[in-house]
Amino acid sequence: MGGPRYVSVSDCLLCALESRFSELRRLGISDVRVFADLGKAVMDLASLGRAAVFIESFNSMVRMIGNADPHADEKAMLERVASELIGRLRLGDDVLDYVRLAASANSVDIHEGYDFRVEDFVDRILEEPIWLGTDPASLRSRLGNVRSVAYLVDNAGEFQFDLLLIRKLSSMGVDVVVYARSRPYEVDVTYDYVASLARNFRVRALPGNYSAFWYGDVVNELAGYDLVISKGLDNLETFMERKPGLDNVLFLFRLSAR
Repeated sequence: MGGPRYVSVSDCLLCALESRFSELRRLGISDVRVFADLGKAVMDLASLGRAAVFIESFNSMVRMIGNADPHADEKAMLERVASELIGRLRLGDDVLDYVRLAASANSVDIHEGYDFRVEDFVDRILEEPIWLGTDPASLRSRLGNVRSVAYLVDNAGEFQFDLLLIRKLSSMGVDVVVYARSRPYEVDVTYDYVASLARNFRVRALPGNYSAFWYGDVVNELAGYDLVISKGLDNLETFMERKPGLDNVLFLFRLSAR
């Protein structure tokens, strides 16, 4: 097919359908017309590329069910669980410990075959990450020399661990600006929520609920930072799709089977 490419068109569309249908089931929606209309919306979006299929199908879903933030209760629960877990951790002064936590906390998502379990979140929070394109010593040195960081946040729950890293970087004299979606998308935190917790860092609202890498003006801003820390798979996949040409991005995420 022409236009924007997917890694696999069929797999991507199947994943989008399963993600949205799973959401409808979790939200207690049983009206077959909603499933049919949402399935048609996904197919109509197919030629626009991966990011548009996922974001716009979510936007179509919230319009259909009349709930702009259908995962609000779930997000509050995830933030509460994460906050309680953090209270049990003993953290030292090494900034890499905070990087490890931010990476391993990326375990909340909504997609085909994925079922978030609080027990897994707790059990795997101290998991050692796989380092690709860098190593602990090199990254520690780099973080000690950066003066400006853009931080692209992702899901609720893991955001509590992002806050630890953000505040650690701020305490090191780094100017941190957090970029968050201005409108809800799945279980991602939004600008209003992040801004309510902002201490010693600034928050930037994205124009909508796409990844920061979707917006040309935002990409131009990101190029001006010493480092961009990007959380989550959606940011990585949008980066791969849009090819923004940035060479200052550190991706922190956890892969799970789709």
